[in-house]
Amino acid sequence: MKVAIAANALGAELKEKLAACLQAKGYELTDVSDEDIYTATMNVVQAIQEKKADRGIVVDDYAAAPFMIASKNHGIICAPVFEDYTAAMTRRHNSTQMICLGAAVTAEKLSCELALRFLESEYDGGRHQVRVDMLDRML
Repeated sequence: MKVAIAANALGAELKEKLAACLQAKGYELTDVSDEDIYTATMNVVQAIQEKKADRGIVVDDYAAAPFMIASKNHGIICAPVFEDYTAAMTRRHNSTQMICLGAAVTAEKLSCELALRFLESEYDGGRHQVRVDMLDRML
């Protein structure tokens, strides 16, 4: 699986540790980081929209800004994640392509576990497709 990963300066250290964790598990990573969180997030969005990446992960300090930025783009479903259940369920029930992690609020080991849960989860489809279709029509 191809994964676009990015961080701003505040998330750079955690992003490097995440990258090592994910590469050790066999994920193909493309780092599209930028000092500015807007640009870093949009680089991941663009990689997904252009089918250069299957999924994306953005790291900053609190995970709020990249979530808001990504969610303003048509066809992109993004979620900030802070615990194990949501990391999997946002993918399973919402077909989320991107997650955001906060370096100031999520420990390194947990961040790796959250990223893996997200990447290992598949979309359930079925009754959830109605919501995904509604989200796609919003922008």
